Amino acid sequence: MKAHLISSVLAGSIAVTPALTFHPIIDIASPGMIDGSASFPISNCIEGAGFGFEVAPPHNRIGGVWYTSAPGGFPSNYLLANEGDEFLILDLGADTTLYELSYWGYSDGNGNGMREFEVRFATDAEGGTAVLGDESYGSSITLNPGFTALNGATPRQSFPFGEAVTARYVEIKVLSNYFDFIVGGDRLGIGEFSFAQPSAMGAPDIDPISSLALNLAPDTPTAIDLPLLNTGDTDLTVSGITFAGQDAAAFSVVTPLPANIGPFLSGPVQIQFDPSGLGGPISATATITTNDPDEGSIQIELSGTLPVLGPDLFADSPLSLVLDTVTAQDYSIPVSNIGGSALTISAVNFTGTNAAAFSVLSYPFSLASDGTGEIVVRFDPEKALPGAIDTIVQIASDDVVTAVTEVVLDGGTPLSFHPISGVLTNTVNFYSELNLISGIGAGFESSWPHLSIGRSGAATWVTDAPNGGTADYFDNGQTPPVIIFDLGANVTLGEINTWGYDNTNTNGGKNFTLRFATDQEGGAAVLGDENFGASISYAPSFEAASSATMRDDHPFDQLVSARYVEMTITDNWRGLIGAIPGGDRVGLGEVAFPVLPGGADLFLKIVATEKLSTGAFTITFHTSPGITYELERSLNAKDWDLLPNTVIGSAEDTSVITDPNPPANANVVLYRIIQR
Repeated sequence: MKAHLISSVLAGSIAVTPALTFHPIIDIASPGMIDGSASFPISNCIEGAGFGFEVAPPHNRIGGVWYTSAPGGFPSNYLLANEGDEFLILDLGADTTLYELSYWGYSDGNGNGMREFEVRFATDAEGGTAVLGDESYGSSITLNPGFTALNGATPRQSFPFGEAVTARYVEIKVLSNYFDFIVGGDRLGIGEFSFAQPSAMGAPDIDPISSLALNLAPDTPTAIDLPLLNTGDTDLTVSGITFAGQDAAAFSVVTPLPANIGPFLSGPVQIQFDPSGLGGPISATATITTNDPDEGSIQIELSGTLPVLGPDLFADSPLSLVLDTVTAQDYSIPVSNIGGSALTISAVNFTGTNAAAFSVLSYPFSLASDGTGEIVVRFDPEKALPGAIDTIVQIASDDVVTAVTEVVLDGGTPLSFHPISGVLTNTVNFYSELNLISGIGAGFESSWPHLSIGRSGAATWVTDAPNGGTADYFDNGQTPPVIIFDLGANVTLGEINTWGYDNTNTNGGKNFTLRFATDQEGGAAVLGDENFGASISYAPSFEAASSATMRDDHPFDQLVSARYVEMTITDNWRGLIGAIPGGDRVGLGEVAFPVLPGGADLFLKIVATEKLSTGAFTITFHTSPGITYELERSLNAKDWDLLPNTVIGSAEDTSVITDPNPPANANVVLYRIIQR
């Protein structure tokens, strides 16, 4: 007999519910626990819908929190250090019929939040804050359920009582917090309490989920609890479940029907999936028939995935490489066969900008079902272009779904940057504009990916606040900041790099435009002049990232030969990144211009081709002196082969490179020139 794998949806777990209304709570008391801050009073625990949590489903928390003092100091366990009683009393103002307790946690980031707790009840006549912790509290109501809350600050957690309870007072006894699970726990913290009202009176009300993703076992049946939540005030009866669709025959009903689900409970109604003879994507539609007067039946789309019956190659992608840029280095790429039969790997190739820098040392020719192995590749920095490696490993196999599995390789080799001889702005600066050109090794790291070094404070550039410390820098028609960078001589530019200002405010420059001028056309003397760089019409616009750490690259649509680059910043991040303050100034961390590989000859262009009588094919193209050029050939415009021919550019303006043995029977042969 095969064992069952159970994946249950339990009462008390987080659930997305239909829009609910909640009973108002008029008071809360906790004489045994001392507030930790007057700014976070215990009344924060009962702010209610629209204040403590959202009115719309799923009713996420939006309000404040309450927390105690830390009698044992940090680190300590509040529940052990506090000598008082860990009780809270919620007062609903009058006897009220209750079905569940809604709770919102304190914080995702520490262990102060309530974890285990018990609940007792008292009627208007029996209890209240005067008998806090009294053993005779609510003697007529024997129900005393216990629950465990998740350490989540945002979602509503619902804890059904399992029966209707009529009470005015609800006593919550806290048994533990998350001291043993995450840093903190020297205090006790709570987000919000409430009690959801039934969405239907005198009738059941099913929460109509539309789809369910299944975690299926490949070799044993899987039992699945259907999350059929009843938010009405009477029992929901499930009288029938049928299946239709591609894999309907693999599903069956386990729970004897009819099955009753009480108010604010979810299930248990269980179905089973049998994987025998199946593989790949699994799908079916379950139709559930109930006594809900509004939705007598609902449909749930069931979906999951099993290993394919044939071979199935899996490899994680992307794969990040830390590249040694001095000597060759070897890397392992893990691969596995998650299919149902043996897999054969027939070839491993590379494609992309730096494909020539990689070679294959070894790979497994075959992998058994559930087998693992590794492809070992070598990176040769002498064959790599600077910058992102931009390479994909292509693994050919008899995978029945994907004949070629691709693994993207992440990483890069250091860039070179043009030295910037000067910078000028039209603004009054709080931190100097010279900080914008601190340069490699000072403003940003010399190694890939060139993270910022001089973050925050006087290591960045920022303007003053002409409209005051609370107003937007761009209010009142303020002239946008203009910055001119002087590269000392005409150079070839293909992109601009920026580093953000500060992650803790929104002063960082966001949108900017560029103009360019040659040595003869512009410079600091014409800051903001409309005639700046009249010969260069290209004027791109970009959006800079707000990160103060990462280099943000902005490639140009075309190459530009210029000495001066004018940057006009037209907006900052004010109001666009949550509630982070700032935006009364405009700032940046650093600006730089990478040197393009081989100088990125502006005039690189094929000007003539010819097939010789010998069968060889020649390509004539513009070159620059001292630059190395190589020839690549393709038959499909996708896979390119590097030919063993190189040419050093000469002062003659053009050079010739030859493919001595082009494919004889190919319908189309494509060539491209690569500048190194």
